[in-house]
Amino acid sequence: MVILAAAFAVSAASGGAAVYVGRDRLVARLSEPSASGLECTALRTLKLDHRGQRWIRMHVKTDSAAGPERVRTALRVVGAFAKKERADLYQVVVLDAAGPEERAAVRGAAIGAEVLFAPGPQSVKGMGEPFRASYNDGTANPDGMFHGKLVSLGLDEVHAIMAKMDDHSLCIDPAAAEAEDAEAAAVSESSEHPAESAEAHGGH
Repeated sequence: MVILAAAFAVSAASGGAAVYVGRDRLVARLSEPSASGLECTALRTLKLDHRGQRWIRMHVKTDSAAGPERVRTALRVVGAFAKKERADLYQVVVLDAAGPEERAAVRGAAIGAEVLFAPGPQSVKGMGEPFRASYNDGTANPDGMFHGKLVSLGLDEVHAIMAKMDDHSLCIDPAAAEAEDAEAAAVSESSEHPAESAEAHGGH
């Protein structure tokens, strides 16, 4: 995890040691409502060429939520994006709605949950398994920072969570929505002035 976080220039350290809880306890905590996580908003998507591999990093935001809900959200989003675009490594980082938006500030206590997914883990250095998933068990302070302990999920817990999901949607993307609105407005304007549009296309 440390190797990959360094490669992404994102530190998953929160100031507390990683806590590995018993399977029964973790499953009980993750069996709460909202099996597919929460609605989220995409902050940015970065597509990187790393030594001939394609890596995709996503930063998303959610409203105040418990750690298990944040990691379920990250797992849903990474699964949905993997179906949409091919990559060697996917990373989804969940931030609080009040958290930082600058790329350089997405590290440490700003990270509420994080998921790494490598379809072929043997080809990605540091990934012995397809998934690495963790969340901060603290609640966000007014600045959107988390100061709890880091809880890491085992591969069996990840599979159990994803098997229960009934929603496989991505986050709301404000930039994409604006682009669609602009395109719709252009089409509408063109349809209102068909003669002018035809003349323009005819080059007269």
